[in-house]
Amino acid sequence: MSDKRQSSRDGSALDAAFQNTLWSRVFAAGKFDSPQSRQALEELCRLYWYPIYAYVRRWGHDRHDARDLTQGFFAYLLEGNLFGKADPGRGRFRSFLLGTLQNFVRSQKVKELALKRGGGAELLSIDEETAEGRYAHEPSTKVTPETLFDRRWALTVLEQAMQRLEAEYSRANMKELFAALQPYLTGDGEASFAELGGRVNRSEGGARVLVFRFRTRFRQLIRAVIGDTVSDLDQVELELKHLQAALREN
Repeated sequence: MSDKRQSSRDGSALDAAFQNTLWSRVFAAGKFDSPQSRQALEELCRLYWYPIYAYVRRWGHDRHDARDLTQGFFAYLLEGNLFGKADPGRGRFRSFLLGTLQNFVRSQKVKELALKRGGGAELLSIDEETAEGRYAHEPSTKVTPETLFDRRWALTVLEQAMQRLEAEYSRANMKELFAALQPYLTGDGEASFAELGGRVNRSEGGARVLVFRFRTRFRQLIRAVIGDTVSDLDQVELELKHLQAALREN
């Protein structure tokens, strides 16, 4: 496939990703009476549950209370129909979620939560062991809950982009190629391009082209994930800058 055709296909996929943004799914989740809205809420939960969990833990709650508060927060969003009340014209979904979370945590007493351990319907699956394992590797306690939330959001965006990229290679029956190229994503590949070419049956120049396309597609998918969380594409560049700043925080 020529570079031109490859670029056209990638651009079309990116455009398609932007057509159904997370912001539109927010409104779908506000109407919790259809399979589509249920799926929307599940996607929201998968994307944001750990940044929310980490935020609550940094506020000083123990692992069990953090789990209850995270569950309770999503129940609060749903029961109050706050997804449906969200105004995409007023900002990014990340900002809406963080502002709502701050108010929720300040107003809650864990003992008064409707969702108690051992009772109530869980809206999402939270593996406390996995969550605590991730939390143990977070920055020092000097990092504020808000900074940690943004950092985890940024890392989640990268994780989502990587998952999409891996899925694309898997659908094309190129799992081994993905594994060979992944170390080169940030320029940290240990092997030379000549060695990579030998592994994937390409010339050194051909290997360079593969790495270039791999990196380009990853950047496109980062933009696509971010595009899911803004109300218009003009905000993508601003969120990219915010993502970069969040990753620089220690």
